[in-house]
Amino acid sequence: MEDAISLYNQDKLLVRAMDWPQISRGSDGLQYDCTSWANEFDMMMNSMLSSASSTLLVPGVGVSTYKNIGFLINSDKANCFHIATSDSGSSGDMENGDFHANKADFETISELANYIKENNSTDLNEVNINTNIDSVVGLFINECPLQERLLQMIYVAKKCIESMSGIDYPVYLYNSSEGKLKQMQISHEKEEEIIASLRTTQLFYWPDTYTEPVTEDLNMMKSHIM
Repeated sequence: MEDAISLYNQDKLLVRAMDWPQISRGSDGLQYDCTSWANEFDMMMNSMLSSASSTLLVPGVGVSTYKNIGFLINSDKANCFHIATSDSGSSGDMENGDFHANKADFETISELANYIKENNSTDLNEVNINTNIDSVVGLFINECPLQERLLQMIYVAKKCIESMSGIDYPVYLYNSSEGKLKQMQISHEKEEEIIASLRTTQLFYWPDTYTEPVTEDLNMMKSHIM
């Protein structure tokens, strides 16, 4: 797995922003529903995540990430087919033939990176990608007043992905004010602290391709590679 910091310094790091895992009530009480994360990751594992929106990060420029948590993607291992300097309002899917977006600005990621640097552009740019699991290099949270809450949510998502694939992705902290990225160290003691601070230790996910849902207790994590 490539190092996200190295990719960041080479202008090759994309973020795929995601919503927080949602609290829901199951038969055994409250649970964190990670189905949206699991569906996305399941597509990357087994076929192809198609026409997804992502954003290029550039060192030293505080580029917006749209949402505060998500995946980190190696642009070299993704098919970047629509590259725009701002939110292009993309919708639909290339595979279905209904992809639509405002006009692209560039042909390559390096062109977009140069534009961001030359104009100090902190606007949300948009890079549409087709990609699979080989491109994923980690997870991210934004440095902000909600940082501890974000760390809780990315930890839950991280454990969902670990349950699905056996992969323990590193988590990175992104400073969108200064354009800086660093890896977070989540020790065993920090894991225990995060679990203790959650509203529930129950994790739930049910991707479209699974015949039945998976429920985990974060205190007793096992890998369910299906």
